[in-house]
Amino acid sequence: MEMLFGLVIAAIVGVLIGKDATSRGMSGIGWGLFSFLICIVAVPIYLVVRKPRIA
Repeated sequence: MEMLFGLVIAAIVGVLIGKDATSRGMSGIGWGLFSFLICIVAVPIYLVVRKPRIA
């Protein structure tokens, strides 16, 4: 049960980061997969390297 909960949380984080990366002109699929697979490392890295939002 705990593993399923962790996978659901990782999938949600991956989708949200993927959408945000796409809106900023970055690779949404790449960042989404990276954050899903290695969530604990990818989220802080994404927050540091993300570009400003495209208007």
